[in-house]
Amino acid sequence: MDLLIIRHGQSNANANGLLISNDQDELSELGRSQSECLRETLAQYDYAPSRVVSSPWRRARQTAETLFDTAEIAFDARLAETHPGIFGTWLERDFNSAYPDFHRDIRNTYEGGESHWDMTVRVRAWTDETVMAGIANTGLLAVVAHGGPISVILQHLLGVPIESHYPTFTVPNASFTYLRWRADLNRFCVERLGHV
Repeated sequence: MDLLIIRHGQSNANANGLLISNDQDELSELGRSQSECLRETLAQYDYAPSRVVSSPWRRARQTAETLFDTAEIAFDARLAETHPGIFGTWLERDFNSAYPDFHRDIRNTYEGGESHWDMTVRVRAWTDETVMAGIANTGLLAVVAHGGPISVILQHLLGVPIESHYPTFTVPNASFTYLRWRADLNRFCVERLGHV
């Protein structure tokens, strides 16, 4: 099984510089346009997933529904972004100024929310149960998620330590990463990266 990982288009929170926002944050006008363009890009590569899984957060859901409007989409809460608790409406620059050491430890928890480590644990579990358990299957699994979970998936599959190097991958909005399973190497290899 091969893997197509997609980050949602620009959301209103992205456009306004918010830290993480919440599960109700919608695509901006640009994000909707990016999703339409990305659909055309994926069609050019003839990426036709046999299965689509998405974060249930609204911006990911909207992107998945735009990209794969004729496919059945499964939603899995383990693919959601880190819950920022009371900081969901904070600007990222204000949070970083008020808490300059927060990101030095992946286990630091947002008050009323979770830590990036909490998110890592659930995304790793999803990756093991859904991706690694299905590598012998044929077809293409498409995943629509957020920047944090995507970095975790890539780091986990490519063997990049998370505890000391999170995030290693900072993928832009409306981007995709195509990984091919190489049975001869017994691992995934990145075959193509792109964004609109």
